[in-house]
Amino acid sequence: MNKQNGNPKDTAALLPLIELSNRLGFIYGSEDISMLLYTLVRRERPLNVVELGTGLGVSTFWIGQALKEIGQGIISTFDDGSHWKDTKEVERAFHLLSNVEPFSSLKRSNLDYEGFVNGMCELLELQDFLTFIPDHIDLSNEAEFVARKYLFLQSPVDFVFADIQRNPDDILDVFSFFLPRMAESASIFIDSASTSLTGFLFLEKLIGQLNDGKVPRHFLMNKTPRRRRRMIDLISLRRFSLVHLIERKHREQNSTAWIKIEPVDYVPHPMTLMKM
Repeated sequence: MNKQNGNPKDTAALLPLIELSNRLGFIYGSEDISMLLYTLVRRERPLNVVELGTGLGVSTFWIGQALKEIGQGIISTFDDGSHWKDTKEVERAFHLLSNVEPFSSLKRSNLDYEGFVNGMCELLELQDFLTFIPDHIDLSNEAEFVARKYLFLQSPVDFVFADIQRNPDDILDVFSFFLPRMAESASIFIDSASTSLTGFLFLEKLIGQLNDGKVPRHFLMNKTPRRRRRMIDLISLRRFSLVHLIERKHREQNSTAWIKIEPVDYVPHPMTLMKM
């Protein structure tokens, strides 16, 4: 395949992912957004991707595959498996893939959640581009979260995909924690927020305030004067674009809010070849 216009798609590797989406995607409503994220990763080439809520890994593995194809970057995905404590539930979900290669070779007996995610990662050969972290996510306690010294904290974050609660406090926690840690040009995705009336209205209000340079009190609480000043300066130097990605499907999880963050500038970001 001709590579002069970029990295080619790995067709053989995409077929199992399509089966994965078709058979398990409906459980968390991720069968279509996962492919969109795959495309965005290939286009924007992020180096540091963080996912809060792995679920059954449909979006996780599509993102990992995109990183593998461009040959750089890593996705750190968090989930404590609280929805999948019953190994019978894990086996029941995996049964939907039991006759699909390469997944059929994964041992099914006594398959716990962590074994499922790591086993799938190995079968898809994504170990170099994906790190599964079976920890509880509590961004409201920033000091404790940072103290765990996750590798993703060592460099600016390019993409955050949050598939956790989407009420105002949780959304504020995601922004408060990640904004100071994100690259100049970055994106935050909050799953299902756009078709939660509370989430939708809150994001509309929040993004408007941020673009006006107004810093929510939540962002400044329990911060040192230096960090408060840094957050205020950061927001004044960024513009925020909110896009509601809404499916025409009548189901619980049928939307994703996409917040694109860029420097205030007269050219688009990330920087690339520009034409006059």
